[in-house]
Amino acid sequence: MGLIVRIIDKIGFAVLLLLALQIPILADHYRQYLSGYYDATARQVAEYQSMADEFGYPTVTEMINALERNSSPIVQKDAQYKLRTLAEHRQLESGLSTLKNGHYFQQAWYMLAPKQRATLARVLENFSPSVPLTPSAIVYSLITAILANLLLWTPFWLFRTGKAIHARRQHKKQLQGLLNRV
Repeated sequence: MGLIVRIIDKIGFAVLLLLALQIPILADHYRQYLSGYYDATARQVAEYQSMADEFGYPTVTEMINALERNSSPIVQKDAQYKLRTLAEHRQLESGLSTLKNGHYFQQAWYMLAPKQRATLARVLENFSPSVPLTPSAIVYSLITAILANLLLWTPFWLFRTGKAIHARRQHKKQLQGLLNRV
């Protein structure tokens, strides 16, 4: 029984390590995807700024506020679209900052957040598993795999330890019973 458990433990750890090694690669793919999207929105924001400059608005936000006050529904709808683009641009800046400057766990937390599910699904469409080449990525992956392995096996160890403690107590009671008879 002990041999089987040790084999399962080693196979489980190997699987966890392989999964953990994918996080840095996925973060790189994710960053590349966001960079392309960020570049596209940055061009749009630059165009908005040039329009604001051309028509005498000090900021893009003031230009959009003027468009929202326009009586034409299509102009108001365009203003809402521009506001959404500005908001996406800010979110992309924040996300890229996390993916470029954040540590391994921050990157994973950002990518795996429920809010990022649609983007993660698009990135995973073109993702192919590989092994990271940077020492820091390998170390973080190893630490993550060890911690995950400990979390998975802790209930088994606790159950096994509790069972052993219970058996020792029973054995001790039996010995006390035998000693009391003598």
